[in-house]
Amino acid sequence: MESVATTQSRILEALTPLRRERVPLAQALGRVLATPVTTGRPVPAFANSAMDGFAVREGDVRDATISRPVLLPVDGAIAAGCTEPALLRPGTAQRIATGAPLPDGADTVVPDEQTDRGSDIVAIHTCAGPGAFVRPAGHDMTPGAVAVMAGRRLRPGDLAACAAAGVSGVEVARRPRVAVLSTGAELVPLGTEPRFGQVIDSNSVALIAAISDAGGVAIPLGIAGDTPEAIRNGLRTAAGCDLILSSAGVSVGEHDHVRNVVADMGSIDLWRVSMRPGKPVAVGNVGGTPFLGLPGNPVSSYVTFELFARPAILALQGAADPHRRRFAARLTEDVIVPSHLETYIRAAFTPSDEALPAVRPTDSQDSSALKSLARADGLIVIPAGSAEVKTGSVVQVLPLQ
Repeated sequence: MESVATTQSRILEALTPLRRERVPLAQALGRVLATPVTTGRPVPAFANSAMDGFAVREGDVRDATISRPVLLPVDGAIAAGCTEPALLRPGTAQRIATGAPLPDGADTVVPDEQTDRGSDIVAIHTCAGPGAFVRPAGHDMTPGAVAVMAGRRLRPGDLAACAAAGVSGVEVARRPRVAVLSTGAELVPLGTEPRFGQVIDSNSVALIAAISDAGGVAIPLGIAGDTPEAIRNGLRTAAGCDLILSSAGVSVGEHDHVRNVVADMGSIDLWRVSMRPGKPVAVGNVGGTPFLGLPGNPVSSYVTFELFARPAILALQGAADPHRRRFAARLTEDVIVPSHLETYIRAAFTPSDEALPAVRPTDSQDSSALKSLARADGLIVIPAGSAEVKTGSVVQVLPLQ
């Protein structure tokens, strides 16, 4: 059996990012940037005020104090959006709004709170020094500066930086088309009332949603029965997809045919990973298309998607870091796990007065228990070799959102 990290590396090394396409900024949320965004102009384009107050020459108000304020005549006002340059005469002040362009001759802004807010003559009580409360031209971005790095999955703040840089469209990787095939004679689709011995196919519902969340386009292939012919026919309909996911049928049971069918249609590189839940995971290809066979138990299917399929979908989009970032937390109760496997425990955060967040397992950790997955904020990662982890221990947590 391979480790989780080795399996992740094996999967990612076999993938090539998809072709690029240009999309309007309004459609770029969640897409992975293919080329860096640079700005061709300074941001901001002009020196402006960081506060509502008065634009002054620092030399005129340097000695101002509350007991001996400097009195200056107010020579006009500058509003945000003003398009005509203003000039500040020595020995005067101009009222200025936040974001308004600094008048020529001014080098400092005195906030309203440090004045008497006079309309004709203003009393300046103090000055923080030259350049105080002034945003110089280009202080955020200079021409040629990189606003957003390639490989980043674009967030709202990234889009704001692109817009400020004057960029209306970006180059992103094409969304991967990910086929989803459920296998199992006991499965019925959502919306069907299951009879005795049947269960609703919850795996495909979760996988389709998770694919979309990772930036992919899910292509549902339906449910294949537990026969080689049904599985082969289902996989044939994945033609044109960039990645194929199946759930169930990858273990060693009498009705587990997925591995053999995939091997006939392409290849199987490995099929067991040293982890719990989710040990039976098949990695290979179908006719040259990357294939991941996930376990059938619902929690195992979702956990292995998070660890292997989600990074693969992001890697196909050229993501610089396709893995979720783990963080440290403090365990609030003892856990006992198999020492020979890397274990992933569904967990929820709890209130804590400490610097580290507190985390506890959620309900049953059975691989079929979906309620505990629905209540989980993340997965506690227990490395192989650890049989018992005590309350108060610092553990690594893989977030699920």
